[in-house]
Amino acid sequence: METRNRTIHLTDAIWTEILARLPLRIIARFKSVSKTWKSTIESVYFRRLFVSVHRKSSTSWSLMWYGQKDLVGFHGCETWGLPKSLSFYIPSSLCIIEGSSHGLVLISENDDDCCFVGNPVLQQWIKIPPPPVHSSVFGLVSRVDDDGFVLGFKVVKLAEVIVTNNYVSCSLSVFVYSSETGIWTCKTIHCPYQITNFGSFTLDGTIYFDHLSEPGVLVAYDFYSEISDQFWVIPLPDHPNHGFNSDFKGALTTSQGFVMYIRTLAQSSSNVFKAWRLNNDSTWQLLWKIGLPSLIGDYVPMAMHPFDSDIVHLWSQDHRHVVSWNLRTQKNRILGAEDNDEDHKDCYLNQPVCEECMDEICGCKASVRLLQLVLPRWMESVPCPPQVEMMNTASVISYVTSMQETMIRNWLHQG
Repeated sequence: METRNRTIHLTDAIWTEILARLPLRIIARFKSVSKTWKSTIESVYFRRLFVSVHRKSSTSWSLMWYGQKDLVGFHGCETWGLPKSLSFYIPSSLCIIEGSSHGLVLISENDDDCCFVGNPVLQQWIKIPPPPVHSSVFGLVSRVDDDGFVLGFKVVKLAEVIVTNNYVSCSLSVFVYSSETGIWTCKTIHCPYQITNFGSFTLDGTIYFDHLSEPGVLVAYDFYSEISDQFWVIPLPDHPNHGFNSDFKGALTTSQGFVMYIRTLAQSSSNVFKAWRLNNDSTWQLLWKIGLPSLIGDYVPMAMHPFDSDIVHLWSQDHRHVVSWNLRTQKNRILGAEDNDEDHKDCYLNQPVCEECMDEICGCKASVRLLQLVLPRWMESVPCPPQVEMMNTASVISYVTSMQETMIRNWLHQG
């Protein structure tokens, strides 16, 4: 009997090792095989084993224009094994993609104050009720544990902007919805500059703005810290002091869990590319300073690879395509140009949207800020607020469709 039990345990251990090497899309199906398998897959041990096994594996991610579909999408990767790009799993034809944080996605419907937070691949969504006062979506932030797994999230909505100090600074009245309490709270945050564009990006629990009345600075606020009601100011490194230089193009992005500031400066023989990482003490560390040949034209930085700070994605204004460049090996490839290459069949490039987006950004002479929609390295459930029921994607679509039909009927009735 002892030998038989030992054999059973050995067999279970082998199956666990085999399961941990499969993509998450496949593992999710095995949860319904038996209670034992479900318990094993949902255990902390299996989660950590999977992450360890897939540490060097790629995962699905997309580079998106806010509210739009993918510019560039990478799918079919080892971690999730998705057959299609991420935007396929989001009801983006009905909703606007407002933000993303640690694999969670925030979507909203234009004419309804409510919004949804969820994991589009797992088809788990939380309906966020409207706050007490009409407001606009501001951002999504999340809190993670030491292993990088999401413990909770907050949705932030902007209710009012109050100009202060003779138009030099401003105060923001915001509503904050917490997944831990399921309620809205109101707070006022003070910014030493005017925010000229409320498009933002987030990392962990912090929201960042760089379109300000003062050039060359970044302001940030941590919504999981109650220490201060002030934005903190972070000067951007190596920033031109006077005016706009058309040869100077910068972007804010994230990679490997850090905020990154990337920049190109066009010169006669090459484009000088620099990349800095924002450390936890708010200092900038220069990671890359390298010359990129001008053979492909004038580059505009788009984003760093979210899991590999050796790889940058650039837009060629002259030839109007996206270039993926490995800074360490100096190898590059034009995305979307290798349709017959089996190694790149899982890369999707939306050329029309990409051109429209980059033309608008370059025309405004603004820094590039695109949404990196990144799936997590584990299929953790969406944190659910107290007394709130999880919705699937079909239910979200049904709800939004019903709201839109009601709006049309009311409009016709008033007309």
